[in-house]
Amino acid sequence: MEFTIDIDTGGTFTDGFITTGDRVELVKVDTTSHDLTVCLINCIDEAAKRFGLSTPELLSRTAVIRYSTTVGTNALLQKKGPKLGLIVTEGYADTLYANKDKALEADDLMSGIISPSMRMELKGKIDSHGKISQPLDEEGIRQAVEHLLDSGARSIVISLRYSAVNSAHEQRAKTIVDSEYPRHYLGSVPVLTASAITSHHDDHVRTCTATLNAYIHRDMVRYLYRADELLRQRGYRKPLLVVHSSGGAARVAKTTALNTYNSGPAAGFIGCSKIANELYEIKDFVSVDVGGTSVDIGVGTGGKVAADREPIVEGIKIGMPMVTLGTAGGGGGSIARVDFKTKGIKVGPESAGALPGPVAYDLGGIEPTVTDADLVLGYLDPNYFLGGKKKLVKDKSVDAINNLIAGSLSISVEEAAWRIVQSCEDDVSQQIRGNIESKGLKPEKLTLFAFGGGGGTRCCGYASRLGISRIIVFPFNAAGSAFGASTMDIMHLYEHPVHITLRSQSRTYPVADWKPFSKAVAEMVDSAKRDMRGEGFAPEHLSFNLELVIREAKRLEFIESPLIYLEREEEARKLAQLYDSHSGSDAGELIIERITLKAICPTHHYELPQHTEQGHDPKQAQKGIRAVYWGKGFVSTSIYERDLLMCGNRIEGPAIIESPDTTYVVPPDWSYTVDKYLNGILEVSR
Repeated sequence: MEFTIDIDTGGTFTDGFITTGDRVELVKVDTTSHDLTVCLINCIDEAAKRFGLSTPELLSRTAVIRYSTTVGTNALLQKKGPKLGLIVTEGYADTLYANKDKALEADDLMSGIISPSMRMELKGKIDSHGKISQPLDEEGIRQAVEHLLDSGARSIVISLRYSAVNSAHEQRAKTIVDSEYPRHYLGSVPVLTASAITSHHDDHVRTCTATLNAYIHRDMVRYLYRADELLRQRGYRKPLLVVHSSGGAARVAKTTALNTYNSGPAAGFIGCSKIANELYEIKDFVSVDVGGTSVDIGVGTGGKVAADREPIVEGIKIGMPMVTLGTAGGGGGSIARVDFKTKGIKVGPESAGALPGPVAYDLGGIEPTVTDADLVLGYLDPNYFLGGKKKLVKDKSVDAINNLIAGSLSISVEEAAWRIVQSCEDDVSQQIRGNIESKGLKPEKLTLFAFGGGGGTRCCGYASRLGISRIIVFPFNAAGSAFGASTMDIMHLYEHPVHITLRSQSRTYPVADWKPFSKAVAEMVDSAKRDMRGEGFAPEHLSFNLELVIREAKRLEFIESPLIYLEREEEARKLAQLYDSHSGSDAGELIIERITLKAICPTHHYELPQHTEQGHDPKQAQKGIRAVYWGKGFVSTSIYERDLLMCGNRIEGPAIIESPDTTYVVPPDWSYTVDKYLNGILEVSR
């Protein structure tokens, strides 16, 4: 039987979700931050061992490999990207095309990515209709690039005004650079044009998008192309598919670096949405992915996962669609400190990361983390962390919390650990509430899906604060993002700028020349078919969705079109009427500014099998009793092995449920029931 391999590389661990038929193997290896291809191959090597195969044997029988990584996200968060050079149209180096009232704010946000001293201006003008009104200063482009290279630029972006309408100047500038500075001279300095990244109408948004993309481009190219080649050398015959934060996957050559931003958390959210809709018919829900550094929050409404067409990345609006997620601090590696002003405890946003990690890792960490607190409280077994592969040193955690928290507050170590956990859960719950209410929903009406290494540990704490009475967790909790990747299809997005009057101010439906529109759509469809062949998938399996970006005065609307090709006045009338039904019949002049084509090709997905109920008694899974601190002292608490629980088993809290890669905490007044999909249903006891 064929295999599917889905891998998510986080800051601490790399998780694998490998399937063949009904069999699933979860793999967790350390993330090798110095070279992410190492942990990718390590994950596949470990998977091969689980199935009793060599790596070449496994890869030769694998239908698809999907991969998500946070390397680009981390580069932006930690400001570890290369020194950039930027070339813009004369007069816009300071504002980057932002409106006057936003120019100062925009410059502040972008200065950490592209220094003002590394911005060069270039003569040459194209008007808003795409007409060239001043020729490109070709000598100026040569001088600008030479200056930027001499100033240490390791990547150069060219973003010229109105290139979304006519990219001739950008393309000519790049041609000059490529001819004047061949590969052996430029070395590893890529030259990227904004029009190749996005066709967004707003020059400021387009420039920011291209610049942020360039900031993470170097690392993504280095890792992903090398990973693709290493897999090929080991016997894999299809392209490596990279998970995109827009909700699909595509091969490396069709991946823009910024597509990978937050792709792992987006995959996990999409996986929860699939389970919510298909298995439980849940339309409104909230998901939390609790990792080592942060908590990613997704809110599903009406059975859909929302994608923001103009998302905010590090405070900067970009023109590239991404699944909408919120982020909070409070991961397992978040560092706890005393707030001497309030005499309380503050958790995060600083994290101990993978190295040195929590104090209990005994790798040099000295500041206590949430994981250290969990160990002191008895939630974690120091000898069963990662199924016993990593031993935790509890005494180190006790000493760190005592010296840096408990002693300063004159409280016991256990009370200090308890307060660390409470502070962490308080802060994250507030962030979750804000995300829920921003969608117009009430927390108490929702089901909470919790995954990630710490999802099962923290979820009841969040739910209790939010008034949520039902939580769903999974057997593959720690590999939730990798599972989410397994639910994704191949998806390519294509954009094309146009300028077509859909309706004039006289309220008539004008006869328009639709040939440019239909030609653009036909070209995008042909590109999609060609690209799908490149992915190794048959183009006849493709489905298409067309979206129109329509301007009315200064307002933009995004409208899904039921039509792919527009060739007659009658079709123009239908679209205008569609807009009327969406926004009201008093709308004025309507202009189609951009068309977006989404091409989707389905791939194999793992389906959770159903199981027969085996009774309520979980005695076969009980592995012992441990003293656990529940806020008012230690209580003898039953410990269960997650993998030995069967359909129908019910556990009353307080209890701890352990698996090799995560821990589920069931507080007093909560229960845990295994349903027919072997998912865990946590509910407030009645």
